[in-house]
Amino acid sequence: MMIQRKVMRVTPIGGQYNPSDSTSGTETSRLRAFRHCENGSYTIESVIWLPIYVFILAIMMNVSMVFFNESQLLRVVQDGNRSFAVGRISTLEAVEQYVTDRIAYLKVTPTVSSQLVDGIIYTNLSVAATDLMPFSMLHKFFAGTDILVSAQQIVEF
Repeated sequence: MMIQRKVMRVTPIGGQYNPSDSTSGTETSRLRAFRHCENGSYTIESVIWLPIYVFILAIMMNVSMVFFNESQLLRVVQDGNRSFAVGRISTLEAVEQYVTDRIAYLKVTPTVSSQLVDGIIYTNLSVAATDLMPFSMLHKFFAGTDILVSAQQIVEF
């Protein structure tokens, strides 16, 4: 009993089949057909570029979260200064404690200082930039970088 194999003939897109392009059913014709086949070529490119896009997206998320948290820190410092300026908080230490308590949800290690100079309260808040990042992949690039937030308010009482 003799087994016959059928040869699948692949034609280029928009082209004509040329019998001289393939051999008579050997493995070489299958390899040649596989080599010229373009099915899945976009999938390979997507797999190559996908990690790069994910990395860029993670960088954008890290930086945007630092800016968002910086605006939250500024709001808390301004609220503390405003509370002191209208007499709701009576001491500078209480302002520093107010700021520290309000940013506790960020789980950061802040450095807070307040001064009263010529009827103006100055409050400075410093936090490590890496404490504000949700992903740890960029921590080595921002190690030692601090985010400094300052606010001042005229005391009204």
